[in-house]
Amino acid sequence: MKQYDFLLICLAMMTCSIGCIPLSSDSRGVNELKEELAQLQIEYRELKQNQADLYAKVDSSVTTIDALNAAVQDSQNKLLLLNQSLQDSTMIPDKKSINDYDSVLPSSVYQSAYGDYSMGKFELAYSGFQSFVEKYPNAELAPQAQFYMGECFYSREMLDQAVIEYKKVESDYKKSNFVPSARLKIALCYSRLGKQNESLDVFSSIVNDYSQSPEALTAKEKIKKYNNAKTKTR
Repeated sequence: MKQYDFLLICLAMMTCSIGCIPLSSDSRGVNELKEELAQLQIEYRELKQNQADLYAKVDSSVTTIDALNAAVQDSQNKLLLLNQSLQDSTMIPDKKSINDYDSVLPSSVYQSAYGDYSMGKFELAYSGFQSFVEKYPNAELAPQAQFYMGECFYSREMLDQAVIEYKKVESDYKKSNFVPSARLKIALCYSRLGKQNESLDVFSSIVNDYSQSPEALTAKEKIKKYNNAKTKTR
C-alpha cells in the first residue's frame, strides 16, 4: 500500500469520527463539552500531521491535495463550533428559559446555517451565515461564517458574488486562518471566469504570503499546470 493511500485511509477514518460528534450541545454540561473539545483537538492535530506527512513524502495530485485541504477545513470547522458551544454553555441567561435562550446562542445560529449548507440549501445557508456575522462579528466563528458566505455563491456558480464575499474574509479578518483559503477560492473563481492573469496573480500572492500553508502547495501546482500548458501551446 502506498504511503498516501495509508494516510488517506487514516484521514477518512478520522473525518468520519469527527463528523459523528454531536455539536448541538448547548444544553450539556461544561465538563462533557470540554472532554469532547479535548478529543477533537487531538484528532485535529493528528489530521494536520497526516497532511504534513502527505505533502512531505508524496508527489500527490492536485485532486488529492484539494480533498485533503477540504477535510482539514471541515475538521477545523467542527473544532471551532464545539469551542463556541463550550463558550455558550457558560453564558447563563437571566429570566429566560433554556429553550428560548438556545435559539439565540452563537453556536445555534452558526450550526443552523452550516446544516443548511451541508444539505445544499445555499440561499438559506447564506442568510444564516450573514445573520451570524451581523450579530456576532467578533466571534471566533465569524471569519468562517464569512468564508462560507462565499462558498454558498461558489456552489451556485455565482462566481462574481463569491469573489466579493471571499474578499471580505481578508478585509474584515486579516489575522484569520481562513485568509489563505479565501484567496485560493478567489483564484479559482477568476480561473473559471476566464480571468487567467488575475488568477495567477492571486495564486502567486498565496505562495509569497503563506509559503508554508497547504493552500500555497495547491497554488504552486496550479501555477505549474498553467505554465506546462502554456509551454505546450508554443
